[in-house]
Amino acid sequence: MPPELHLDPAKLDLSRVLVDQEGIRRVNPQRFEMEQLTAIVFVDREHHVIAGYKDVRPDEFWTRGHMPDFPLLPGVLMCEAAAQLCSYYTITQGLVQGGF
Repeated sequence: MPPELHLDPAKLDLSRVLVDQEGIRRVNPQRFEMEQLTAIVFVDREHHVIAGYKDVRPDEFWTRGHMPDFPLLPGVLMCEAAAQLCSYYTITQGLVQGGF
């Protein structure tokens, strides 16, 4: 039996943006090809859960060479997106001191 989810993705309202890309940019330093977040759509401060997404375009820098004819978001970029989401959360919630 799989473990219980922290957050059911089917219950997320992706149209209810809490923090847009400009808001993310005020906190996270990544720019250009390395920006891996488009918006944050859920924050639960009590349970330390956050959810966001990246709009993936057909002209992303990796689409031509990663799985040609079947572009698949590279796992390392999925990890980077998760790291950027965690970075945004820990900084905005005062869980880490200092900055980048």
